[in-house]
Amino acid sequence: MHKSLLLFLIISQICFSQTLTSIPFTVENNCIYFHCKINETDSLKLLFDTGADGSVINENALKKISLKIDGEAENIGSNGKNMVKTSSNNIICLGSIVKRNVEFSIIQFNTDKFDGIIGTNLMMDNIIEIDYNKNIINFYSINDKTINLKNYTKNKLIISKEYPTLIKASLVIDGKKYKGIFGLDTGADDILTISEPFQRENKLVEKLPKMGSVTATGSNNVSYKMDILLCPEITIGKRCFYRIPITISNSSEGIDASKNIAGFFGNLFLQKHNIIIDYSNKEIYFKVNNNLYKDFYQ
Repeated sequence: MHKSLLLFLIISQICFSQTLTSIPFTVENNCIYFHCKINETDSLKLLFDTGADGSVINENALKKISLKIDGEAENIGSNGKNMVKTSSNNIICLGSIVKRNVEFSIIQFNTDKFDGIIGTNLMMDNIIEIDYNKNIINFYSINDKTINLKNYTKNKLIISKEYPTLIKASLVIDGKKYKGIFGLDTGADDILTISEPFQRENKLVEKLPKMGSVTATGSNNVSYKMDILLCPEITIGKRCFYRIPITISNSSEGIDASKNIAGFFGNLFLQKHNIIIDYSNKEIYFKVNNNLYKDFYQ
């Protein structure tokens, strides 16, 4: 073998040896889906959700998967909560990664379009890279130093018992900043939903022009209507984004009624960036990608 080729192969192996697995995904209705294996059932279609602290099996998929229902838990959705059944001691294969003793909640989504949800309980042990240019999610080892962070901006990641993936951001209206803690929700198909307490405290409905309204459905299968307003500017770290449509929640229950969280960025906004999430070191990195100038509403 030629020496230069041998050297290239050795360097390539060193540089990429910590990439544990790469999983291709599709974006459907502005949400991320990929396929994996649970217990003995392969090619299951799951939603990748940074806004969920636990993982879920769609009740409609129970006819495909062998699960033992052995418990129950409280499910807190965007606009309410309910009790759901759970299954423990399961095995899931995410590409070449095998995770054991996995618990799933069982939730009825009234659809057969997907089989469940991958929550952050299956992300915490890895550094996660979401590449929307290539439609690939890369899983790395914790503290991997080979990850290419060129052109990424680093932000502090906040993790709370109430919500697993949070950052600081601000709405800018008439030169005034309205600061808050915002969730990052790849499982939501919208742009940015503002929590009811944050809206009420800052009287955003009175300050921003209305564009329309939308009907949403939470994980507890309750539908609700929200107004769409036009925010002139949003800042995340040193980056500014202009003329962003935002939805205003009027929920009195659930996570949208949180007094501690100002709002939730959905995947319609997040997919304009490649994202690296390091839960262990509480850091998150953003790099604008090919979707930056793509219209929010086609």
